Amino acid sequence: MLQEIQVKSKQLLSDLIGENTDLGYYRIQKIIKSKSVKINGVRVGTDMNVNAGDVVYVYLADRERDSIEVVYRDDNILVVNKNAGIEVQGEGSLTERINNILTDDVAVPVHRLDRNTMGLVVFALNKTAETELLASFKERDIDKTYNCIVVGAPQKTGGKLKAYLFKDAKKSLVYISDEPKKGYVPIETNYNLLKKFGELSLLEVKPITGRTHQIRAQLAHINLPILGDGKYGINKINRRYRVKTQLLCCTKVTFHFKQGTLRYLDGKSVVLNIDLTQYYKK
Repeated sequence: MLQEIQVKSKQLLSDLIGENTDLGYYRIQKIIKSKSVKINGVRVGTDMNVNAGDVVYVYLADRERDSIEVVYRDDNILVVNKNAGIEVQGEGSLTERINNILTDDVAVPVHRLDRNTMGLVVFALNKTAETELLASFKERDIDKTYNCIVVGAPQKTGGKLKAYLFKDAKKSLVYISDEPKKGYVPIETNYNLLKKFGELSLLEVKPITGRTHQIRAQLAHINLPILGDGKYGINKINRRYRVKTQLLCCTKVTFHFKQGTLRYLDGKSVVLNIDLTQYYKK
């Protein structure tokens, strides 16, 4: 919910918000710090003076609309379930919504999912955790598992897919090749067939490399497009099942830390139980 406040006299931003909402001081400081306030269209992140004639916009979390499903939390990390249709970062993002709800921490995302990909997203709740998590994701010491519904069925019930990927940043598309080419990078993805139902299949997918759109494009390349995928899928079939976003979900995150503050998480898996068949018309 966005609230507009017309400034009538010079005063401190936090005082202005306090006079026009039922929020307490600490919550107001959190909202300002999370950059959920704009002054004359410019986003700000510090408490400052506003002047008569200024227009202030304050993003206030709608508790029902912006409710967040917390899957795991401790003093260092937060793992939540991201819905499709929301970015991890940016205006109106998952990060912004979380920090508008949290009262005792500031959550920082340490990896991302595509806007229309569902599932687990990991946040750090302090600087030490952020540093260790970012390093672990960079070294691919944290394993992510996805479930997806695809059109068709794999010839084998499981295996490893190897190919090469080229990213066209201007078109926001990637291209897959079975042979190495200039500008293409190697990719690997493990998969297992979990269930078949009609022309559709439920797969468990574990990317070994972590390239943009890797799972979506690589599965489409072997004629197993993800249902609902508007870029790499089959739009005629997507419309038939009334699905507008790819049915791809990060369902498990497994941590590996041999040292450091987060070593207590070594070997721990956070799991999201979800039925992807609920998202399309049967």
